[in-house]
Amino acid sequence: MFPSDLALSVMRIRSLHVNSAALQLGLVGVMLLGPSFGCAGARAIDSTPSSPADASSTTPSLGATRYQVGDYVLYRYSGAFTPSPVTLRERIMKQEGNRLTIDVVVERGGEQRRWRQVVTDTPENEKNNVVDELYEIVDGAPRKLTNANNEDVFRLYAWTVFIPEQKARDVRVSRARASFGGQSFDCERTEGRNVWRGRPIRFEAFDCPDFVWTHGPARFWDEQNGTDVSRVEVVEFGREPR
Repeated sequence: MFPSDLALSVMRIRSLHVNSAALQLGLVGVMLLGPSFGCAGARAIDSTPSSPADASSTTPSLGATRYQVGDYVLYRYSGAFTPSPVTLRERIMKQEGNRLTIDVVVERGGEQRRWRQVVTDTPENEKNNVVDELYEIVDGAPRKLTNANNEDVFRLYAWTVFIPEQKARDVRVSRARASFGGQSFDCERTEGRNVWRGRPIRFEAFDCPDFVWTHGPARFWDEQNGTDVSRVEVVEFGREPR
């Protein structure tokens, strides 16, 4: 839920999912750094302050959350960084005040990882990358993980993490419209350059305050031939019946 300060990576966990966009964009410049774990998400831009995410017209106060039981999102990851396309689905299973239980399923080819993470949705916990509890689903049963230094949550999200080789350069942030999941949103667009496997790449990523999961599409592509190195798509989102 909230990419994180790992011993081996610098990530920021945002909203409900672990986000490695800061890592993926290379904006923090620490390797290994790190959707999102999972999603194209929250940024820690060196010279540009990040914008707080909000899914409504008012910012949730301490003790409140914008998420409700049944809220879900489905992301798809593709490109040269992964041997097969990856899907990431997150769903709010339980809400007690601002304490949330999120069911997460990641699939790649014929492989699947599933876990549940418990988080308390506050700005302070987001800032400090706090995951209260983490359970990996093994043979249909939850197994509690120690998650020391967020190493377990990073391992679980690893299929979705693309890591450039350098600190991002020529970074620009602007306002832009982005359409996904059948809707259109006003977003913050971050673009710039980096390097992957010795080749120059460009990137763009969208954070959208009116989108409940915040993190919109993202793309990293080879600057010379235009092929996708990493593409993140928001396939579907909504609220399922309880």
